[in-house]
Amino acid sequence: MRSRRLKVEFYDPDGVRHSITMDGPVSREKVSRILDLVEVMSGTPRVNATVLGLSTKKLDRLASSILSHLRDKQFTSSDAKKMFERIFGEKIPLSTVSTYLSRLVDRGLLAREPGHAVLQYRVTLEQQQPLPGLHPSSQPS
Repeated sequence: MRSRRLKVEFYDPDGVRHSITMDGPVSREKVSRILDLVEVMSGTPRVNATVLGLSTKKLDRLASSILSHLRDKQFTSSDAKKMFERIFGEKIPLSTVSTYLSRLVDRGLLAREPGHAVLQYRVTLEQQQPLPGLHPSSQPS
């Protein structure tokens, strides 16, 4: 199978574009380190939103923003919708968010937990576990 690639691009305060590419297994810890580096280089506290906003796919941006902002707490699809709209400044239907959250549950990124009146989600990644969809599917023999 083909290998996967994670690419992060951002602009610093001087308008210089920076690009970081990782090939192979990508863990949560590695992504966190890259985002820390981006924050230091760009000098802005909202750098995660800037970095994540470069993806053209809403599913990717939603997943990345959940990992960055909601990884340590339970949340609902409405919480994820509000966070997405705040970070990226664009509207997204609640039905789309719910569909994407369901896909992320199927991929093992999130766990779905029944709440009082609504479903709640939480990030299920271990610190060293590769991110689903961001690493090569084939394992070395």
